[in-house]
Amino acid sequence: MFDEEEEEDSLADKRRARKKSGPPAIICARCFALRTSGKVKNEAVEVLLPSFDFERVIGDSFEKLHAPGSAVVLLMADLLDFDGSFPVDALDVIEPYVESGVVDVLLVANKVDLMPVQCTRTRLTSFVRRRSKAFGLSRVAGVHLVSAKAGMGVAILAEQLEQMLDRGKEVYVVGAQNAGKSSLINRLSQRYGGPGEEDGGPIASVLPGTTLGMVKLPALLPNGTDVYDTPGLLQPFQLSSRLNAEEMKVVLPNKRVTPRTYRIEIGGTLHIGGLCRIDLLDSPQRTLYLTVWASNKVATHYTTSSKTADTLLEKHAGTKLTPPVGELRVKQFGAWGHRTLNVYGEDWQKATRDITIAGLGWVSVGCNGNASFRVWTHEGVQVETREALIPDMDKALMSPGFSFENVGGSGSARKPNDRANRQRGRGGGR
Repeated sequence: MFDEEEEEDSLADKRRARKKSGPPAIICARCFALRTSGKVKNEAVEVLLPSFDFERVIGDSFEKLHAPGSAVVLLMADLLDFDGSFPVDALDVIEPYVESGVVDVLLVANKVDLMPVQCTRTRLTSFVRRRSKAFGLSRVAGVHLVSAKAGMGVAILAEQLEQMLDRGKEVYVVGAQNAGKSSLINRLSQRYGGPGEEDGGPIASVLPGTTLGMVKLPALLPNGTDVYDTPGLLQPFQLSSRLNAEEMKVVLPNKRVTPRTYRIEIGGTLHIGGLCRIDLLDSPQRTLYLTVWASNKVATHYTTSSKTADTLLEKHAGTKLTPPVGELRVKQFGAWGHRTLNVYGEDWQKATRDITIAGLGWVSVGCNGNASFRVWTHEGVQVETREALIPDMDKALMSPGFSFENVGGSGSARKPNDRANRQRGRGGGR
């Protein structure tokens, strides 16, 4: 059994030997553009590409399987947008085979390296199990917290895979767009001496729809196991599915997410970029606490009066309130809608419920009793409530006004609210 350093040396030797043994990989112009610039040459042509029929293609493949444990599905979700990225529609196809025992599922929760420091592995694992069960997944063979980009947790995942793989089994990688499937496959490929993205492996990009059809990667894993890379499933209820490459770089964090906690008064409004607005209609006390968990590059703004919210959005959307980026994109996003959410909190000093905005992040609610919110966002975007992932709030409360990180060329405008912090210490949230 190799220790970790010896194993890395062995894998590096395999990669060097493979590079010397054959000509460089040939890739198409579309893949070359994605790899070198992260863009496609013609976005208008992209929308004309055929969509992937998951139910037909995967359903037909699974119909041929009969023996217990014939296939393993790596079901991926983004921890930063777990509810929005969890491939619920795929379960309609997969779940009957899971129940019959023909298919085993390993639940892979990606981007653990970007999760807030308040998240312990135990807390995250328990949360992932409970949420996946709530979505209808009856049985999982294992839960793995990974960072496909940084490589964290991939070795432990690979070890369980090795124990499950007999000759003739197949592995399918399934997940929503931008869940990190291609990055994970590249990590697994490199582990066993295969190609990474830079020399012929699947291309990872912030743009959705990078993989156009199901791709068979022969004998990628031990025992001659074939891996099938499936296209990212379109989740049209995710805000991220409507963003361009520039906006995706704002919404997708590149470093660990930090909390922004606001003390909200009844009648106050919290903007999250130019994509979402939360009005506090009623509260068991005069104020409550909202904590924003989203990319630090997404601007937020709090005002104590919702009467000025429309004017503020009209003035700053696309500039200080980003995404969208630019006035033209604001117009292209179109109309907003809203829904009223009633949230019952059990403790004003910690969050017990979350408001999730698919493709953007979540807002945790700290209150003791029933609170009522009006949540505004673009039509068709999924807004729900769930158990709180992180009960903790930031000890330094934010002031009214803007909070952002390098938006529009400005520096950070993150401002602690000293007065609110003093009141909070005396039980001001009540």
